[in-house]
Amino acid sequence: MRTTTLLLTSLLLCSTASADLIVPQTYAARILVPAAGSAAGQNGTFFRSDISVVNVRGLSQRILMYWLPQGSSGTPIAPISIDLASANGFSSEDFVASVLHQQGVGAIEFVGVTSDGTPDPEARLHVTSRIWTPRPDGGTGTLSQTFPALVMPGSTARVKTVLNMPRSTQYRLNVGVANPSDTLHRFRVTARIITTTNSETEIFEFDVQPRSVEQRSINMVSNGSSQVHIERLTSEVTDWQAWVSSVDNGSGDAWSQIAFPFPPGL
Repeated sequence: MRTTTLLLTSLLLCSTASADLIVPQTYAARILVPAAGSAAGQNGTFFRSDISVVNVRGLSQRILMYWLPQGSSGTPIAPISIDLASANGFSSEDFVASVLHQQGVGAIEFVGVTSDGTPDPEARLHVTSRIWTPRPDGGTGTLSQTFPALVMPGSTARVKTVLNMPRSTQYRLNVGVANPSDTLHRFRVTARIITTTNSETEIFEFDVQPRSVEQRSINMVSNGSSQVHIERLTSEVTDWQAWVSSVDNGSGDAWSQIAFPFPPGL
């Protein structure tokens, strides 16, 4: 897959935002792509992550890139280090395999550091990401979805929510959680579909290992718009990210929403 070097001649940047807001088009010293991969999917799909990384600081910047795998702790995995000159960057259409030398599904954490490897709060990293696959029917072109790169640290809210993702005989639902912390955390998912004639609820729990990702299927059978609440059950306050994806059962086309902190009292 092609890896491209990027050179910026002019920049128009937004200021950083509150940790409770999802503002992918910005810069930060630490950024998380909560879902990435290089892995076969269903029905002949093979999903890859097309990711670009840019140093928008006026100085050269060292960046550590961490792989957070699905289903197992990423703590033993050494980060990949790269130095980027000011206003320079690079991109890869298969970032997980070509740059991180990994396979499967997971998350990627980008951290700006000083020359001795300590976190650099003055780093200004800009990251964009999309997940794509060649068309499984053999036609020309690709199917893809943008998966936002998130400014970290993220929200430490105990409960986060995704609203109005569709589920039907055509679309299945997946829920995912990224845990960038160094400790295991347990989560409860409560998924509901309520229509004028029917109400269905599914509740399940799972652990997410340190510095890893978990993604599970939501197995409801009702048709309609879902409400999915993801609750951190462990008492330790930590940043974490969650999302829900709606996936076309025929083509593999999909879209995702990042969970937001659920307003208390609702």
